[in-house]
Amino acid sequence: MYLIGLVSAVAFVSGWTFAFLHFPGANELPTYGFLSFAFIFLPLLSIGYFKVKVQRALSEKLRFMLGLSSGFIVCLSVLFKALHFQGAPELLITGSTLFIVGFLPSQFFNMYKKSVS
Repeated sequence: MYLIGLVSAVAFVSGWTFAFLHFPGANELPTYGFLSFAFIFLPLLSIGYFKVKVQRALSEKLRFMLGLSSGFIVCLSVLFKALHFQGAPELLITGSTLFIVGFLPSQFFNMYKKSVS
């Protein structure tokens, strides 16, 4: 799982470097790296998280899913923007709103509870 994450991140960054240097493969490499990160690594990461922490509270699982889904939507909006697809601004607003309204309050409430205990 971590090897897939590493390879996809290296492909993404190398593709942007290739684009700056005008090398061949500059269009495909970041796209494939990003897609493999978003559609292979992130789901594997979430499956691994839920296997290890099966007996966690529902609020912690919900917080993890909110963070994962908001990150996925924001990453998808960046990909849509890079490929000039329609709907990139709407995806960015949706992902950011989910992060701001759903994940952040849950995360800070959890941090507050831990600091009080």
